[in-house]
Amino acid sequence: MLIYLIYAAIAVFNILSIQLYRSLPLKTGLERILIYLTCTLFLHNFFAAIFRDFISGYRYVDVGAPFGLLYGPYLYYGYLTLKGKKIHRRIIFTHSLPFIIAALIYLVFLSMEPFRLNYGKYYYVGLYSSFGLSWIIYPLVVLIKGNISDILNLEMKRLYYYFIVMLLILAAIIIPSIMSTLVDDHANKTPLSGNIIYVIMLVGSALIYEYYLQSLKKFMHRGSSGLLGSNSRKSLLPPKRTESLNPAVHSPFQSKILSYLEDKVYLDPDFTVDRMVKDLKIPRPVIVQFFREFFKKNVLKTINTLRIEEVCSELIKKDFDMNIDELALRCGFSSRASFYRNFNNEKQCSPIEYREKHLAKIASS
Repeated sequence: MLIYLIYAAIAVFNILSIQLYRSLPLKTGLERILIYLTCTLFLHNFFAAIFRDFISGYRYVDVGAPFGLLYGPYLYYGYLTLKGKKIHRRIIFTHSLPFIIAALIYLVFLSMEPFRLNYGKYYYVGLYSSFGLSWIIYPLVVLIKGNISDILNLEMKRLYYYFIVMLLILAAIIIPSIMSTLVDDHANKTPLSGNIIYVIMLVGSALIYEYYLQSLKKFMHRGSSGLLGSNSRKSLLPPKRTESLNPAVHSPFQSKILSYLEDKVYLDPDFTVDRMVKDLKIPRPVIVQFFREFFKKNVLKTINTLRIEEVCSELIKKDFDMNIDELALRCGFSSRASFYRNFNNEKQCSPIEYREKHLAKIASS
């Protein structure tokens, strides 16, 4: 009975996570990766519910499925996203290759009964050994390869470390189980028994749901706090200079780009020029030329300037009581070092000093 509750809880958390994801107006790279992970968890859970418990005699369909080879790569993709690196198709293919190979062998395992009867034990040992290696190697790689302490989003860091711990726990459970299976002569005993992996899946599904819920709450709070308010939308944009612009750039792209910037999409930490190109359907060279002629800066410097101005508009408020790191994150900076460097370049002081100077001006006037 307990396992049915676990299946149901995983499915509910997955469905709620998908609904929350669809409700997010701005979706970060990590949130996109998490939705793929959520769909994988849902499918894995579906396989287990159907073939383990609802249809008798087909338990091997779920037990032999290579879903476990996907979770390590998802952790690595999350790491790349947190470090601001682009995930190319070649990277996805390379890290998906073990799963693809295992899936092909899995099809043979399903379609050939003699293979299952004679070599089932060896198939399970090989498959679950690859799970164990994946669940050890990927967490160790991301822990050794890079430090994410500079990431400002605490929910991202918490989720990241939770998944590392969960994969290592699974590896710690599965490796002794494999060793015991190797010395056991029972033909088709599986190395990982029972419901352990589904309890871990339930915890992971709940964490993803909590992350999406907090992301939606933060966006709603950000919208109500004025960071995206319409009253200050145009204040960050410089006076329109149409006479110096190339006519091809000025019309019809100028109004389209400025209107896009007035929506402050750049407050998303994952905002990129590629996203602007995709959203506006304007060629990248045209956008780059427009920024150089209109703002007299390249795209990245302009976006960072607009973000800093957004930070300053919050710092000068009398009732400002937000943590500086949280403010930086809400204004588009995912890295503490990047935020303080850009702020100092723009204002020649720290955020606290900027606020103190402003308050001193008000007091003296």
